[in-house]
Amino acid sequence: MSRRRVDPVKKMAELLKLGAVMLAETCPVEGCNLPLFKLPSGEIICPVHGKIHVVKTDEEAREVRKKVVLTDILDRLENKVLNILSDMINEPHPEPGELSEWLDVLEKVRRIKKT
Repeated sequence: MSRRRVDPVKKMAELLKLGAVMLAETCPVEGCNLPLFKLPSGEIICPVHGKIHVVKTDEEAREVRKKVVLTDILDRLENKVLNILSDMINEPHPEPGELSEWLDVLEKVRRIKKT
């Protein structure tokens, strides 16, 4: 599968049409150096790399890393729960214990992310 290349100029024009503001900062991805854009929602994005987290301190970097990792874990747990539910529908006598355990883990990770 070939990946379609993004035309940065067209993407920047689209962002401006959507009300984004071009920032003085450039993309931190090595070799990119394109200007970053702030969307009306407050998100900061690169026209090529998408959402960018701009941090000024090590503490902010740790918080962003934590949030990204926990979001990834939540996505994976939610997919696992959906797969178990799908399997349970297809089984004549589903085993509810496994689902309950995964739901408990999912809830605990959600609580961690909120703190």
